Amino acid sequence: WITENRTMKSMIAGLLLGIGTGLGMGLGAGLAEAEPIDTANIVAAETGDFNKDGMSDLALLVRGEDAMDLRFFLQSPDGGYLLEKAVARGKVWGVAEPDGIGGQDPQLKALANGSLQVTTHNDGIGRDRWSETLTIAYRNTDFVVAGFTYSYHDTLDEYNNGDCDVNVLTGKGSGNRPDGKQGNIPFKVSIGPQFVPFKDWEDAAVMAACHIGG
Repeated sequence: WITENRTMKSMIAGLLLGIGTGLGMGLGAGLAEAEPIDTANIVAAETGDFNKDGMSDLALLVRGEDAMDLRFFLQSPDGGYLLEKAVARGKVWGVAEPDGIGGQDPQLKALANGSLQVTTHNDGIGRDRWSETLTIAYRNTDFVVAGFTYSYHDTLDEYNNGDCDVNVLTGKGSGNRPDGKQGNIPFKVSIGPQFVPFKDWEDAAVMAACHIGG
């Protein structure tokens, strides 16, 4: 779905027109060509000033072959059109079909500081429920993972729950994990500073540091 907002709708319409006609496709390094977007595959959209130039930019979450693609568009220097800056293919998990099972739809949220939050979750199937939020920031001409927040609980075991929050750029964080005695143990996370573009992000290291899974 797309928020019913005139600015949002006009930006998306302009973007799709530009891509469809070959206009407004000033591409970032490493992008050979902006491909057409089927509006039926757009799951979510958010505007925000990602590069802090005072103009609204756009993030689109689009269904891919397996998982979903997150596509970033920045305003041209004159504010006349959108430039596709980065594509993170298959990096967002979720189910967002009109007649699909609820509780697994990914979400985007633009923050006032110019960052973008990407939340995936399972609130609808099985006993293991979880939510993961990645905070993405524009740094040194790329969109990198700046923050990782995760929480989980077991619907059949109220004491099996935990959470973790990590500043990925500094590598520092903290969390709570089950102690096996109907309580939780607080812990600190230290994984070293990370500077990882979202398109290259893998969560195995931070998940292990947060005592999640395994």
